[in-house]
Amino acid sequence: MTTLLPSKSLLSLAIKASFSTLVMTTCAFANTGTSSQESDVETMQIYGHQYEGYAEHMPQSGTKTDVEWLDVPQSVSVVTKTEMEDRGAVRLVDALDGVAGVNNTLGEGSRDQFVIRGFDALNDMYRDGMRDDGTLQSYRSLANIERVEVVKGAAGALYGRGSAGGIINLVTKRANGDTFTHVNGSVGSNSQYVGQVDSSFSFSDKVNGRVNLEYREGDSYVDHVDSNDFFIAPTLRFLPAHNHIIDIDVEYAHQELVPYRGVPSHNGKPVDVPVDTFYGGTNDYQKSDSLRLAVNYEWQLNQDWMWNNRASYSHIELEQKGTRQGTVTAGEVSQTVNNFGYDPRTTTTLQSELVWETSDNQLMIGADYNQINIDLTLASDKTLPPKDIYDPVVGPTPDPGFKPFRDNTTTTTGIYIQDVYTLGDLSLIGNVRYDSMDLEQQKAGAEKENLDDDKVSYRAGLVYRISDDVSVYGSLARSWQLPYSGIYINPKLAEFFQTDLKEVGAKAYLLDNALMLNAAIFQIDQEQPQTNTDGDVIAKIEARHQGLELEARGKITEEWDISVGYSYLDAEDKDTGKKPNDVSDHLFSLWSTYQLDDNWRLGGGVKYVGDRYSGNDEAVALGDYTTVDLMTAYTTGSHKIQANVYNLFDEKYILGATNGKSGLNQIGYGAPVEFMLSYGYQF
Repeated sequence: MTTLLPSKSLLSLAIKASFSTLVMTTCAFANTGTSSQESDVETMQIYGHQYEGYAEHMPQSGTKTDVEWLDVPQSVSVVTKTEMEDRGAVRLVDALDGVAGVNNTLGEGSRDQFVIRGFDALNDMYRDGMRDDGTLQSYRSLANIERVEVVKGAAGALYGRGSAGGIINLVTKRANGDTFTHVNGSVGSNSQYVGQVDSSFSFSDKVNGRVNLEYREGDSYVDHVDSNDFFIAPTLRFLPAHNHIIDIDVEYAHQELVPYRGVPSHNGKPVDVPVDTFYGGTNDYQKSDSLRLAVNYEWQLNQDWMWNNRASYSHIELEQKGTRQGTVTAGEVSQTVNNFGYDPRTTTTLQSELVWETSDNQLMIGADYNQINIDLTLASDKTLPPKDIYDPVVGPTPDPGFKPFRDNTTTTTGIYIQDVYTLGDLSLIGNVRYDSMDLEQQKAGAEKENLDDDKVSYRAGLVYRISDDVSVYGSLARSWQLPYSGIYINPKLAEFFQTDLKEVGAKAYLLDNALMLNAAIFQIDQEQPQTNTDGDVIAKIEARHQGLELEARGKITEEWDISVGYSYLDAEDKDTGKKPNDVSDHLFSLWSTYQLDDNWRLGGGVKYVGDRYSGNDEAVALGDYTTVDLMTAYTTGSHKIQANVYNLFDEKYILGATNGKSGLNQIGYGAPVEFMLSYGYQF
């Protein structure tokens, strides 16, 4: 059997490729002459299209308030709209491809699922600072997303339960009064078609509107796997009086896809078959409809006081019929068919924050309420005849149907306070949060189970400004988690995981604030109590994730944008020394673009992911990989044509594995070489 991945060091190839990209862009810069580096130029207008760069100096996810990035005592990465457009990103998984310390996994071949600093972040997704579970089991569209912010490390002092490795916050596009319409159409490999409209308008001096629309359909690199998405998101902004802003958001998404659960493993490795091999049923499917409503009211009471109130509600109905691989015996893999669905899943969130700010102090007091209710439908597994692992014969599989299984309700109420005190070049940041959580589970034909508990999270940070452009920081933080965020677990068996963060780092602006640099050293310790069937704690797993992150984002010159990051992570169970599922020691990414002239923009990047294992006992080696992407864009007037090539050298690699023991035989190959050609028009 041939080796799945090359044995030579792909990390060295990644670094060489990154230097090659830098050399090419440097040569392009040299050929076009010296450029202006004026610091007050934030946006470069190229005919009808804007390139705003890769730097964001005021991300709000690290403090929920207006605190400059240099003064946040934690690593915060931002993927801007410009970088997403350059990468040709359509889904969230595309946007986060280059963030240090963040890696995407298989997600059962049906949803976004990321790992931050080695911890699963499936239930740590936020929209405009509020917990967002509305599209948890689907792929998130970027059609109405302005930027994506990632806070790394325990963030429970601001956001509540979860957030062991960090949180992902999606910032929504707003109706800010601009008038434009941007249409974009794309075609790509595997019959991929995408159509998008982003239209912004003003009804009056007090009412603005904006609507984003997206349609996407296509096959994939895996046989029998296809998808079909429709997304629409209108938003209104009301300005009823001076210093009052009301934003109303509506989102509707319909998604149909065939889940891809990957390939089984054999003799400690994924089965070496063509990447288009499908083991599922030809009638497998997932379909979902989700609706999200949100209101944000901001009142600037005076120069010192601001009051922000938010509310959101999401409703999702989902059905999935999926064929799953089991164990491998004598060259054959066992299989079952399993149906599950939400009928429905709803999330309600209320949040209020009052901010008082003086010349040397900023105080925030907040409270929030979050309730997630899931009516889960499920069907017992139907056993199928085993399949040959190297030559699976596929066809329709039986449909077990759907029946009520259990209702889960997770309710959390939190109050929190943050104080940022500045004394000369020194800033002290303190956070304390109290959460009261109630879990209820009602299984069909069984008694209701319940858990009531409360927890306190905190963060203490110190930031010292060495100069106007350089800071160093240190922070300590504690968060609390429940398995599956407490959403699916039986309350009788639930025990909170405690996560403690220690982090020191440095941040800097270079080139007149155009380039942002961040270096961080961190240690995350998590205690994971294990319970028996009676709910008694019988053991405790102690995990330690420690490492280093380096990141740079922004402009080297007015024409040259760059996003580069590297992370080293030593993650292990302290008792066994084993690495967790699908976590790599090394992650490296580089993405860079160069504006040659008024028309041409060139770019490319490289990504390296180090060795990983499936499961928590290192039973199956997933290998490492390097991929290289390229892009070019031509703009004239209001027209823009862009071409993207992904995995240029057609690397055969493993994208990731499903969590838990099932991941040993649900291992997904990544996409081979693919292309996307887009045309955009703005008027």
